[in-house]
Amino acid sequence: MAQNNNGSSSAHGLSVHSLAELFQCMWVVEHGLHCNDLILGHDTSTHLRKCHGIRGADDLRFFCCWEGCNMVLKKESLARHVQAVHLGILYPCDTCNQKFTRTYNLDVHKRNCPPQ
Repeated sequence: MAQNNNGSSSAHGLSVHSLAELFQCMWVVEHGLHCNDLILGHDTSTHLRKCHGIRGADDLRFFCCWEGCNMVLKKESLARHVQAVHLGILYPCDTCNQKFTRTYNLDVHKRNCPPQ
């Protein structure tokens, strides 16, 4: 579960958070302890690279060590996975409220989303 600076939590996209929000990093480091650094949503990729060694070619695979996860993902997908699944950062359609992990997919959707 991700915690933002207000102490609220989200799990698996149940609520939508912003890239500008502050989150506590729940990446499991040594002996089951969490990183606990405070990061802005838009700094997720930089934090993973600098603090957790997630670097190299985009097609390299890494374990997501976020508390309770352990999924294996390509490096190019890991930051977006953390943002969407663990931090609840999604992009909702203003018309139908469908949520997307990528702004590109939201933009494509908006072209065909009928006004309600």
